[in-house]
Amino acid sequence: MTQSRWKSKAAWVAVFALLGFLLGNWGLFEKIGLTNEGWQAFVELLLAALAAFGVFNNPTDGENF
Repeated sequence: MTQSRWKSKAAWVAVFALLGFLLGNWGLFEKIGLTNEGWQAFVELLLAALAAFGVFNNPTDGENF
């Protein structure tokens, strides 16, 4: 069973990560009112949530969390 790459959650996470990286490098966050400290706090919160998801995820059950 093949899956389209555009339907892959991992592919979309990678696209959004790349977008965030590019926006940060071009200084566009400051133009929308987001400081470096605010962006760093957001990323740390996101990483903590992803780590919690990894801890509580059950990889043997494909239908449930």
